Amino acid sequence: MSTGTDDAHRRRAETLRAAMAGATGITEAALRTAVAARAAGGSPLAEPYDDLARQIGDASYQVTDAEVDAVRQTAGSDKAAFEIVMSACIGAGLARWDAAARVIAEATDAPA
Repeated sequence: MSTGTDDAHRRRAETLRAAMAGATGITEAALRTAVAARAAGGSPLAEPYDDLARQIGDASYQVTDAEVDAVRQTAGSDKAAFEIVMSACIGAGLARWDAAARVIAEATDAPA
């Protein structure tokens, strides 16, 4: 059974997804969306985006300066690189959120 709090959390997650994929930004929305998907275990991307997104999704504490520098060089600025990093973080975080929400829903709906 869903509560008002659960619904509010779902709306916030969807708002975050939409904002990350929105038209406003330095980088293309399609790139941000692809980076978010890759960090969540999705399809590989062109380098250097693939290494950084995959690393953020798998073990963000192991991201190297070289990975970030390569994205900064390719993206063209610190702000563009920041968008890419944040998109990967959002993708990884929301993938975990989605998985947790599924487990909670299954446990809540289980017969007693």
